[in-house]
Amino acid sequence: MVLQPVHEYSTSFQDYSNPFHFCTHLGTDYGPLGPDAGQISWKKGQVCIDLGPTEMAGMWHSLEGLAHEKDRWLDFMKCYPNVRDDFQPVCVGMTVGVRGQGSLKFELRSPDARILWWATEDLSTDDRWEELSFSWMPADLRKVKFLNWVAEPGARLCIDYVRLVLEMPADVPFPQEVFLRSYAKLARCWEPGSGLVRDRAHWPAGACDSIPVSGLFCLATSTAAKMGLVKTAVAERILGKIYALVSKVPRAKGLLPCFVQKTGSQYKIREGTEYSTFDTSVYYHSMFLAAQMLWDGKTLAGLTKAVREIEFDELRDSQGYILHGLLDDGVTPATVSWREWGGETALVLLLEHMVLGEAAQLQMEGGGKVNGGVGYVAELQSLFYPDFSFNETDAVSGVNWLTARRELLAEQKSYVSSKWKRSAAAGAGLYGLSAGEGPRGGGYVVNGTKSSGRAGVIHPHYMVMSGALEYDPMVVYRALEAMESRGLFPPWGMVESFSKDLDEYLPMIGSLSAAYECIASHHLWAKQSGRPDQIYRACESCPLLFEAVRAFYP
Repeated sequence: MVLQPVHEYSTSFQDYSNPFHFCTHLGTDYGPLGPDAGQISWKKGQVCIDLGPTEMAGMWHSLEGLAHEKDRWLDFMKCYPNVRDDFQPVCVGMTVGVRGQGSLKFELRSPDARILWWATEDLSTDDRWEELSFSWMPADLRKVKFLNWVAEPGARLCIDYVRLVLEMPADVPFPQEVFLRSYAKLARCWEPGSGLVRDRAHWPAGACDSIPVSGLFCLATSTAAKMGLVKTAVAERILGKIYALVSKVPRAKGLLPCFVQKTGSQYKIREGTEYSTFDTSVYYHSMFLAAQMLWDGKTLAGLTKAVREIEFDELRDSQGYILHGLLDDGVTPATVSWREWGGETALVLLLEHMVLGEAAQLQMEGGGKVNGGVGYVAELQSLFYPDFSFNETDAVSGVNWLTARRELLAEQKSYVSSKWKRSAAAGAGLYGLSAGEGPRGGGYVVNGTKSSGRAGVIHPHYMVMSGALEYDPMVVYRALEAMESRGLFPPWGMVESFSKDLDEYLPMIGSLSAAYECIASHHLWAKQSGRPDQIYRACESCPLLFEAVRAFYP
């Protein structure tokens, strides 16, 4: 049995300055309910309630999608979207941490608010914490939208956490389960109705959908199909829908926007974002590989035609380096160019070669050092290409990428073990100075071995992204097991970030980190199991990608 927090109430629902004040650990929303909801208060790490003799109040929690999205619910017999039955976890119960006095009712409700299951507990623990355990018949709970608790009149009590109990599929090795959990995390951001992937699971569909991650989701689903975890027909359907939608998105000089928003039935660039060379590259790399895996010649032909329409000669700075992109007006050039060594620049240059062939200029600085030592930047290219793990220098930057990446990995581990040697992270063998959201809604954090960043914040996606560099992949799996034992890697994927002392973490479900974790976990699984790497095999079979990477490795 494995525990999945619904909420641990580490963030106040009353603090509207915190962008995560309404979010659960499932990437859904929650809030107070009842006629006397004003009697509910937040204390550090708990929700408390003090009711009079005629008052009732409690908290509701959506289990799938946002509360207003009535077309989304959780099937307790099939907790993971798209996954075959043999690999499905089953939700068999929950645990709740409580203290105080009074009567407390728990409910599971359908999208139309019908009660599907309920239980009551009479508490008399005063200040002593107690864990309540409940079980149910998951076969009777195939369409659950809400998990609620309601305190009855006169109750004076506090709730510390609400956690689902999941029975994970039998006979699934942990390395394969890491991929499954990462895929499930990514799928929570996918909107089956529209077909695109939200930037964050807790944002409304169509408000800020990610074009590159929608492509990565196609790649992840096609990979899952090749691993036998998803039916091929499901992967084909998702690929076709996302390809059709993105094909209608307005472009600028052939570039796709990073983020789109939906107005009526149309998608357009989200205001304040860019038509991005890098994100366009991620989308096309992902889609080419997904279509290649599924032998979808029609989609491959359409992607090739669209790529060839990118006007790279109009997307350079005065020195010939490729621009980050164009502003949301589709005309104004970005003020920054891709020139520094790393995976972002490499993927942009690989896209340039797809478009221009031998006429591509392929300008990138050498050195083999990621700016600031930010972890994920050194690994992006290896999500798609096996070549950057060759023990040789490339023909564009003159760098041995394998050596450079392993040096950065050693720096990352050394940073934690030396500078934070008394930290809980060091003791557990955890590391990851990278980029993503920080704790407490403090905004985007960029950390590295050479950057100031936000002291003491770790982004664990780097452990998986760099995992295939290890001579023994079990080193990474032991670190992931350490995360799991500390509640940092539950069934719906690893947390976004945590403190070096492991006393604080952000359970946000962000689609970009989830996608990186999912794709990288396949490479790690392939290396550990000795099974074929389906992504790399598709890369070597896809003519456009095969020819592009020959510019780096002739």
